[in-house]
Amino acid sequence: MKLIIAAVFGLVMLTGASGPGPLKDSMGNLFASRDEMALMRGEVADLRHGRGSAAPAWVSHYASALCSADPAFLVERTDASLGVTEQDLEAQFQRMHENGLDCTSVRYLGSVGQSQFVFVLRHGPKDVWYVLTVSEDGQTIDKVE
Repeated sequence: MKLIIAAVFGLVMLTGASGPGPLKDSMGNLFASRDEMALMRGEVADLRHGRGSAAPAWVSHYASALCSADPAFLVERTDASLGVTEQDLEAQFQRMHENGLDCTSVRYLGSVGQSQFVFVLRHGPKDVWYVLTVSEDGQTIDKVE
């Protein structure tokens, strides 16, 4: 019985089943190959250190406009198929302000391929990650995640 309890405890420690375990973040999936684990570590490092494609200037301006509550620029550079209006954005920015979620900073993390750019905006006490996806024509944002 003691052997089973020790085995279960060891498994919990290694997998982080009780929360973020001490080894979970440093260990990949036990069933993943070394190549897959190296690829995963590389992708995480690229995002952490802002590697990959640099965001076009207007995409960086778009992220800054999200932070500074500039609905005119956002509507201009948001794909028309999304149906976003200045009034919608102004109302959203007002709700955020009322809830103490004003944006105080923007940080670029990196890209995912050639059309998705990851930014972190500081809203009140927390960081919120945004993935901005550029449309096929490269002129507007057609998805914000």
